Amino acid sequence: MPKCLNIAASVLVFVAMGCETTKKVGTPLDRAREYYEDGDMDDAFDLATEAAASSDATVAQRGQLVAGLSAMDMGRPDAESWLTKASNGPDRECAGTALASMATIQERSGRIEAAAQSMHRASMMLSGSEQARARSEAQRLAKAVPTKSKPSGDGAQASNLGAQSGGQKAAGTNKPAPPKKAAKADPTSKAQAPLAKPSSEKWTLQAGAFESKKKADVLAAELEKDTDARGLPVPEVVTVKVRGKTMYRVQVGIYDSRELAKAALDAWGRKGILLGTAD
Repeated sequence: MPKCLNIAASVLVFVAMGCETTKKVGTPLDRAREYYEDGDMDDAFDLATEAAASSDATVAQRGQLVAGLSAMDMGRPDAESWLTKASNGPDRECAGTALASMATIQERSGRIEAAAQSMHRASMMLSGSEQARARSEAQRLAKAVPTKSKPSGDGAQASNLGAQSGGQKAAGTNKPAPPKKAAKADPTSKAQAPLAKPSSEKWTLQAGAFESKKKADVLAAELEKDTDARGLPVPEVVTVKVRGKTMYRVQVGIYDSRELAKAALDAWGRKGILLGTAD
């Protein structure tokens, strides 16, 4: 798991879960926090989106943050959209946390340059040790940004000479330079390690993520009749580690590509069933 997520997780304790502001017990935001801490991402997301509609800009921003983080844990495709909204709110620490989380999503999807920019912005909004960690991560990501190849000056000059001479070859002068061999990446360098998703990665349909195995088992059992009727695989409960917590994800099928998984998702047509990557 990328280090960026660790920054978001630790800052979340101070920002999304325990901000020193006036709170009303039982508000959607408070309950969203509790569900998130308990690992019930479905309920956390629903309540966080309710909080995100608040007329109070700070409450709305924190609701957007919890919605984005819950969506990340569930593999929802709209996670980055929620985090983007949270990154533009008035609370700087909250915005920094959202940006660090966005960097995680961007790095996972191979958008290294965007991840480096998001983490750099996060480092300007966070404070203390989290700011130092964000700066370190921004530097690591910046070093990992792929360099863009530039046209060879010799090749451009040879092309101009060829055009000026009317296409006539001059002995030993118009030969194009042999292509340069790409330098081999140092396998020991973290900056050069491949960060994009491998093409062999599998995909799955994810119906929910819970800290409670009992809840996951109940959902899997409820979905089994529906998946059988649609010709889909039997739902399975998959155990994963998320920020040190054991999570139970309800997943349906394993597919060789995102396109195949998306087609199965469309065929199912069940609202709330989300597309996620298989671990």
